This record gives sequence, C-alpha cells and structure tokens, in this order.
Amino acid sequence: MFGKDLVRSKGMRCGVTGMFYQALKKRERTGDLVVMTIDEYLTSQVCSKCSTRTLEKVSHVVGLSLLACTACHTL
Repeated sequence: MFGKDLVRSKGMRCGVTGMFYQALKKRERTGDLVVMTIDEYLTSQVCSKCSTRTLEKVSHVVGLSLLACTACHTL
C-alpha cells in the first residue's frame, strides 16, 4: 500500500491512501486511536499466532480458500 498511492488518472494525481494515512496519523496525535503499519511481505504465508511459515490449504472445505497452521493448528 505504501509507495503505490499515487496513480495518474487522465493527467490528474490521486493520492487517496496517502491522504487517508495522514488523516489517521492526525487522529493518532490527538489521542483518538493508535496507527500501526504492518509489513505486507508474506502476510498470507505466516501464521499470525505462532509467527511460523507453516500455513497450508485445508482440503476438506469446498469453495473456500482456507489456510491452517500445521504448527499450532489454527485456521
């Protein structure tokens, strides 16, 4: 998401995600919320509970792309 928020559309510059991020940071300075940036690298392959790279597709569920961790057995 970061670094890809400026897109040229018919000669006009659009930076919606950058503006949204700035608005969130402004609210964070006022104490309304906490903004955390998350590295998107390998987020679909690393288990969020045990932080290992052991996610595999669940084969007995039809129609869904469901991943389960083989180390801690979470979905």
